[in-house]
Amino acid sequence: AVVSTQSTGARSFLKEEPSTLNVQFHEANFFDLPAAVTNCMFTHVWAQVSFFHTHAHLRKCIDVAANNLKSGGTFILVDYCGPRHPVFTRDTTKSAPDMNEYIKTVEDAGFKIIIKEDASRHFLAGTTFLRKIAGEEKNTVEINFYDGRISSIKEGLIGMAIIIAQKK
Repeated sequence: AVVSTQSTGARSFLKEEPSTLNVQFHEANFFDLPAAVTNCMFTHVWAQVSFFHTHAHLRKCIDVAANNLKSGGTFILVDYCGPRHPVFTRDTTKSAPDMNEYIKTVEDAGFKIIIKEDASRHFLAGTTFLRKIAGEEKNTVEINFYDGRISSIKEGLIGMAIIIAQKK
């Protein structure tokens, strides 16, 4: 079973594709989990772009994931990483988790890191592709957004972290 905070697309895929897998998707808020999640133990928890804006509560969120994983279960984190995100450019007192903070927090929550990857180059490639489409559509709002994001990625102000860890 998988707990995800963004599962709509995956759930749609499973409705269309026959599968013998025992997969359940639960959309949930880490601060207010429904009984369907808190009363179950899962083999996998996938958190995609879930923690970046909850930096002050990062450990609490990862603890929630750990509490709902079976021993030996897999935690997958795919999220933006700092040091600063364009959202925070007006308030330089705010920061975002960087790769090292994600790794340390995941380890401190009782996980063994299996894979840690800076996926910023993929983030840049995807964003560049979206910028190209915005340009073809002459969508100036999106063009400006993607230009800013591309600049931030190239300057190292925002990136993408992938961490796969096993619960001890």
